[in-house]
Amino acid sequence: MSTNVAERTNGIHPSKIREVLGKVEELKKQGVHITDFSIGRPDFDTPEHIKKAAKDALDKGHIHYTASQGTRAFQEAVCYRLKEDFALELEPENVFATIGASQAIYLAFQGILDPGDEILVPEPMYVYYGGLAFLAGGKAVAVPTTMADKFIPTAEKIAKYITPKSKAILLTSPNNPTGQVIDKSEILKIAELAVKHDLIVVSDDIYNAVLYDDVDYMPIAKAPGMKERTIIINSFSKSYAMDGWRIGSLIVPRAMFPAMLKLQQHMISCPNTFVQIGAVTALTGPQDSVKDMAKEFDRRRKLVMSCLDEMKIPYVRPRGAFYVFPDMNRYGMSSKDMALYLLDKARIATVPGDAFGPAGDGHIRISLSATYDEVQNGMQRMKEALSALKV
Repeated sequence: MSTNVAERTNGIHPSKIREVLGKVEELKKQGVHITDFSIGRPDFDTPEHIKKAAKDALDKGHIHYTASQGTRAFQEAVCYRLKEDFALELEPENVFATIGASQAIYLAFQGILDPGDEILVPEPMYVYYGGLAFLAGGKAVAVPTTMADKFIPTAEKIAKYITPKSKAILLTSPNNPTGQVIDKSEILKIAELAVKHDLIVVSDDIYNAVLYDDVDYMPIAKAPGMKERTIIINSFSKSYAMDGWRIGSLIVPRAMFPAMLKLQQHMISCPNTFVQIGAVTALTGPQDSVKDMAKEFDRRRKLVMSCLDEMKIPYVRPRGAFYVFPDMNRYGMSSKDMALYLLDKARIATVPGDAFGPAGDGHIRISLSATYDEVQNGMQRMKEALSALKV
């Protein structure tokens, strides 16, 4: 009997991160204490002034439709934050409010990819990029990076993967899962490459509020000739601990806006009204919580790195986001087997590196989304579990 399910669903795959979360939840139900290094979100509460703004909006009756792209106040707030943080001046008329960064990526891919088009994506890559490109009729072409090149995609390497089918380059900097940041000097080279080959750049900037070590970070839209060919994706989940609010933003060049607006209308009609008001407060209000959160992530990052150093486990020092991506190959297990071993023996949940593509195999992703004490205890159990393995 036919299931009547669309064939396209066979071209996408379940998230391996969500698979880990399911196992963690089952163990917790059994009363097993798990240190959760698997989930990619801040463990902090949304700041009170943001929650209050949304509550007040409900009380004042801000409960009806907005324009499909979002409110003017939201559009202006997104541009305000970029100007304040990065001296990047963009037009509010080019901004969409989206249902998180995931819908922003989906909207962007649907808007730029025709059947057969290719988008070049450095790997390891976020788990949904390939599926979202497929759903748009395109193909995500992996540009592998390694520990040897510090997981940094270079213009030279990206150029080797450009074909007549290439339509765009996707950059995630800081990167999930590696935590690596592309320096300004390399960003400028990638920008030159994009202009030379007339490529769009989709810049997934959701971690750009979490930077370490005074890294020389620059949004690619600031590079010469890039405003008119850069699509910027951002989210409130990582910067303001608003992951359950499901609010993000998409900024597109003006020439793309009418087409994207039609897609937005067909996808969601419009984004949530009172959540947009909370988001405006997040962007225009005090940023102390963002800085404090980044500072605490840095403290946890240094703790994890010191533990890995003690165990002589190699990694590339992350310079952004809240992940560490150690190389576990010395133990002779696949990423999946290592993650399962640590869950069973150390009671810590990590994500196997191959969830982010073949370039991640042999690694695990450790998220810093647990308290400092919990990180310390979890890493100690990891040390004890690994010491039982023959190397």
